[in-house]
Amino acid sequence: MGSPRVSDDELGTRWITFDRPEIANALYLDDLDVVTGAVTGAGPGVRAIVVTGAGERSFSAGMHVDTFAGGDPGRARAAISRVRDFLAAFRLSPLPTIAVINGYCLGAAFELALACDLRVACPQARFGLPEVRLGIPSVVDAALLHHYVGLSRAREIILTGAMYSVADLASSGLANRVAERGQLRAAAGELLAGLRELTPQVLAAQKALFETWLNTGLRASIDASVEVFADLFADPATAAAVAAYQRRLASRG
Repeated sequence: MGSPRVSDDELGTRWITFDRPEIANALYLDDLDVVTGAVTGAGPGVRAIVVTGAGERSFSAGMHVDTFAGGDPGRARAAISRVRDFLAAFRLSPLPTIAVINGYCLGAAFELALACDLRVACPQARFGLPEVRLGIPSVVDAALLHHYVGLSRAREIILTGAMYSVADLASSGLANRVAERGQLRAAAGELLAGLRELTPQVLAAQKALFETWLNTGLRASIDASVEVFADLFADPATAAAVAAYQRRLASRG
């Protein structure tokens, strides 16, 4: 137990496991560098990235409370910049990313779940952004929260620092799948099976468009989509995928 564990399975999924269950899988700054490297350094054999927590108590409690103790503006800026880069690695990855949430999901870990493309959670999972209770604001990818739960609920979650269950957030669709702890890996596997049917090129293109849509207005987003769509046809994989889909349709009569 200690530093995050990284392993690749036979189907091309990179599994990243936060492995400090004795402290609710809280993260240190050096852990962020390990995970960021595992995401950005994924080679061509990796088709998807899944992040989860060891044990049955916690996905992750977020950054260890010592991270920001006794800090000054310079140290605080350096630390939160590393958190920002860690989260951006998942959000900007050309690979699909899934958070498998097996318990408490707090602070930067909640932001990580928001930065991932998909979320699989157990009914016992608890979400929260307790930073205000420490006297510091929720920042970086907490900015995504209102896209999931609406502005009013996002402000409540951030300003109260309270914890919320999967059931509390069910109407938002925050969790793409809910499964008992023993079935979380299987539920993630079902999502991964569908993703493996897609070309890496279209996944990367679609993910890049998600970021464009978040950061630009409607007209610019539409225009960018047209260019991405057209450029994808320069890759032979696109034509092959279209032809394969046509054959499947034809075989159904």
